[in-house]
Amino acid sequence: MQRAHGFTLIEALTAIAIVGVLAGLSAFALDRLKARGNFASASGDFVNGGLRAARAESFARGDNTVVIVDTVGGQWWAIEDVAGTFTLAGFVPSTPAPSPARLIRQGILPSGVSFGPSAGWGTALPPPLSGIPTGFVNLPDGGTVNITTDGGSSAPNYTYCSFCDSSSGMGAVTFFPSGGASFSGGPLTIGQQLAMQDVSSDGGPPSGIVDYAIVGATGAVEAVTIK
Repeated sequence: MQRAHGFTLIEALTAIAIVGVLAGLSAFALDRLKARGNFASASGDFVNGGLRAARAESFARGDNTVVIVDTVGGQWWAIEDVAGTFTLAGFVPSTPAPSPARLIRQGILPSGVSFGPSAGWGTALPPPLSGIPTGFVNLPDGGTVNITTDGGSSAPNYTYCSFCDSSSGMGAVTFFPSGGASFSGGPLTIGQQLAMQDVSSDGGPPSGIVDYAIVGATGAVEAVTIK
């Protein structure tokens, strides 16, 4: 007996199920691709359009420049402090650069990107930046020590932002035209750091972390890819 052409109900349902699975995988991959794009854009904008641009403007204009970060709200501002009177306590986000100050640039972190991770990433920065506080010290045998709870002067205010205020989450870096940088807080070391993370939508661990290390003596900014 000759079989009729076409698909059986079971074959059709199987095909539909396969198409559904492939569509779901494609949507997930597209979401992750978009998230990675947001992270790359946000991290690049912050380090180049914020930190490094502020340092360059300080050299070029002969004025102090300041980068202010709001780690809770996911915002940042870069300003030229023409009068040299900036204080973090007096900073108002709605008017970040009152005259005679000048706004250089500002940014808001996109969805899925934040300053963090809140518990740090478990290691010190690589040499020669290892003296910048991350809350962890690398041991000669390859192990690490968590110093965030020892109460000592070398512990950062936050593991992901060593100079930010422990109450408000706000912090500021001031670049000087003569070279060098100062910070709104943090332990007295060779510099300070601030990290940004790509947060997974399912609440899992971040898939990407970049740390921005600022050297106090020179104001140099190094972007260190953690993962």
